[in-house]
Amino acid sequence: MFVGIRINTLSRGLATLKGNLQHKNMYAPFNMVRHFGKIINVKLPDLGEGTKEATLKEWFVEKGSKIKEFEDVCEVFTDKLVAQIPSTHAGIIKEIYFKTDDVCPVGCTLADIEVEGKGNVQEETVIDVPKETPVASIPMDTPKSYVGVEAVKETQKVGVAGGKVLATPFTRGYAKENNIDISLVKGTGKEGRVTNADIDAFKSKPEPIIVQATAPVQPPLTGITDDDQVKRISGILKGMTKTMTDSLSIPFFVYQDEYDATKLFKLRKELKEAKQKLTLLPFFIKAISQSFKKSPVMNINVNPATDKNGYIYEYVLKHDHNIAVAINSPNGLVVPVLKKVQDKSILQIHDEILLLRDKANEGKLTLEDYSGGSFAVSSVGNLGGTYFVPTILRPQGAILAIGKATKKAKYLGEVNGEHQWEPMDAINFSFSCDHRVIDGATCAKFSEDIKSLIENPQSMLLNMN
Repeated sequence: MFVGIRINTLSRGLATLKGNLQHKNMYAPFNMVRHFGKIINVKLPDLGEGTKEATLKEWFVEKGSKIKEFEDVCEVFTDKLVAQIPSTHAGIIKEIYFKTDDVCPVGCTLADIEVEGKGNVQEETVIDVPKETPVASIPMDTPKSYVGVEAVKETQKVGVAGGKVLATPFTRGYAKENNIDISLVKGTGKEGRVTNADIDAFKSKPEPIIVQATAPVQPPLTGITDDDQVKRISGILKGMTKTMTDSLSIPFFVYQDEYDATKLFKLRKELKEAKQKLTLLPFFIKAISQSFKKSPVMNINVNPATDKNGYIYEYVLKHDHNIAVAINSPNGLVVPVLKKVQDKSILQIHDEILLLRDKANEGKLTLEDYSGGSFAVSSVGNLGGTYFVPTILRPQGAILAIGKATKKAKYLGEVNGEHQWEPMDAINFSFSCDHRVIDGATCAKFSEDIKSLIENPQSMLLNMN
């Protein structure tokens, strides 16, 4: 039985269930069969973006409690989103299979619900099935206890002709007794109707063999004492682990320079009278966007596909300036994306950064918030540090890390035999670039264009759209 998923989102429409405008209804158009008195499995569905597992954040029910139709059963989170899993039926929670902080593979059963109602449905029923059924992915490291027959056979799922599954209630019950998802079975009866013989034929098929990927054998970690705490890598931290591991495959170079931000500090101080929380970051982001006009190759996505020799063969010059911004949240480092920066003012960029920061702190960032990035910025200067070696976020081609501002002496030259100096607010900029596509001269020119705008912020304001 299909169980839907509701994902927090503000940006992909405000269609709702229960009048909650912060949730998008992810139910497909199913005519749900009412199996009164039967057990319905609440499964973890495919959350999209290649997700193979999710961490259970919170249960909203407990064993033996009653639940209403469309009421949330639990909340899970991945490296990119927080999602609520609702029930498609009213009933009683008969079993809960995972504890808080457990990692659950896609397709596993989270809980069982005994459906409330009088009697069983006797007439033949039809279930609408999506024409393109998502294939559930089972992590290679998933313990066998997590993987039921249904989860394994998800890898065999095919589209059903006409988008319908036809079967009598008796045949449906026979399929359930044999732990078979009837939507996987090809019907040979009239008009494609699934029969008991079809169920038997499906049972006789050999189970798919899951081949474990070969990995270098690492010696086990030793020296853990009873006083130590072992922390599982999950959620946002696991996402960072995957992203950084993937980034090791990118041959990159680093370019670093120092900018004089004295005039920008002065301009920001004047503007803060109207915008109290205004920081330098929106100015930096706007300067980056304006500099893309002369260096479009810095605003790209690299296609990871390779030719027969194993080399990448194309990249995409992105029209929109979608700049990912690193934000330090209570749940870890997240990198949501500011969309179409080329069309936004500095104050609009400032407001959107604050909105994304609030969503990050509340754990409400969505897949849409993370998608579409073409360049990344990590402004870690407020935490300390000067120069960095930032890690490129695939499929982007470059990233910029901004260090802390420091007071330095700026040499003005020699006047009447005396060296002239003045104080300046210096900020260090560090670029990492994919060297397969971007060369050092291109990055240097890009940096000089940004530097010119930062050191002469009035020209940046004059050039705004």
